[in-house]
Amino acid sequence: MNQWLTADSEAAKESAVILLSRNGEHLGVPYQWSTVLSSLLCSMYDNGLMIGLDSSGEIAGVLAYTSGTGEDKYQDRTKIEVHLLFIEKRMRSGRMLTEAMRTLAGMILDSPSEIREIAFYANPSAINRRLFGKFAELIHTSEHPCGMLDYYRVIPERLLVYASRHSA
Repeated sequence: MNQWLTADSEAAKESAVILLSRNGEHLGVPYQWSTVLSSLLCSMYDNGLMIGLDSSGEIAGVLAYTSGTGEDKYQDRTKIEVHLLFIEKRMRSGRMLTEAMRTLAGMILDSPSEIREIAFYANPSAINRRLFGKFAELIHTSEHPCGMLDYYRVIPERLLVYASRHSA
């Protein structure tokens, strides 16, 4: 069984940073390591850092998000932006991804906050568009310092339905 938890202790945050550091070359993000670290700091500040545990209770994934999105310079707090989702290779064939999605969407829907939208960027590839198009809407593709990126958004309810359907 996989489990995703908010990294609300110093030990959990440290475990997340160590896992990402060990896998820095394989994070699958188009930006520099310094940008990853900056995103992690912002996510920790916003209580938007989650860790994924495998069936042995060992950390096997990290999800980092912040309140607001880069589209409006993080002003609209009814949105969150997922900056990073990393799952160790050994866990990628299981349900770790859909459990991360289900947990995030469920947490948002159960919270008193008024989050209406989850947004994220991805490399504009046919594989990504096919995968992310199953649950999110591609809004636009634009040039960034790291290159071209697709911008997606999804409402928490839709993400929860998709993830629940695929994690059972």
